[in-house]
Amino acid sequence: MKAPKTRKIVSMIVISSLLLGAIPASAVDQALQETFQDALYGVMIGTLVGGATVAFTKKPAKHLVNFGIGAGCGAIGGTIFGLAKAVKTLAEVEDGKVKFAMPTIVPEFVDSPAASNKLALSVGLLRITY
Repeated sequence: MKAPKTRKIVSMIVISSLLLGAIPASAVDQALQETFQDALYGVMIGTLVGGATVAFTKKPAKHLVNFGIGAGCGAIGGTIFGLAKAVKTLAEVEDGKVKFAMPTIVPEFVDSPAASNKLALSVGLLRITY
């Protein structure tokens, strides 16, 4: 009796994730839209990884919670990744207001013969919008 109920739950999770993937994110701000997309991709990837872990258990019907755990971890990871991409500077001045955020540390390779270390890290500290 439990098998049809778990099949319905798994089917609803798969169908809803496919439908949510087909709906375009509509947001006013480009950074917000990209963060939302990254969170959605994280949910989909997390659900797939959670489902893959179910396949390696002895009794898969007892471990269907792995789908939800994977989706939750993917949502958190995708949101953190999206926010880290969106925030580029430590301080931003916009319309006379100062906003502080955690800056993004960007690794880049230096192509200079004088540089002893080929890897450089750059951090944006201030952005002013007129």
